[in-house]
Amino acid sequence: MKINWQNASNQEQKLFEGISILTDHRRDLLEFLFDPKTPRLRKRAGIIREDSWLFSDGDRLIIQAALDFWSGAGHLALWECIEIWDNEEWTHFLAAVTVIKVIDLQKIRLKTERIDPGVKDNNRLP
Repeated sequence: MKINWQNASNQEQKLFEGISILTDHRRDLLEFLFDPKTPRLRKRAGIIREDSWLFSDGDRLIIQAALDFWSGAGHLALWECIEIWDNEEWTHFLAAVTVIKVIDLQKIRLKTERIDPGVKDNNRLP
């Protein structure tokens, strides 16, 4: 999606970058969420949430997560994500969080190694 936000703040740009990663840069989801010319949602968050029934369960949860990142109005239920999302969706979600919150993944790795230093698990963060 081509965003032409002339007056977007740094925070709005960072949120959009994270949400783009969350959606895997899918044009359909980004256009569903955002106004292309101003740094705001295309509609009120509640209406977007209600209209998200048009999407799959996994995409609906991505939309809710994006709304939570943007405005806190997505009402994302973590238990639903655990049941529905696959590894790819979780990877996009975690990558989005690291961009939005500027999290150092190296520090996370060090903390998990302190918890269980002998275990090598392919599902752990790189």
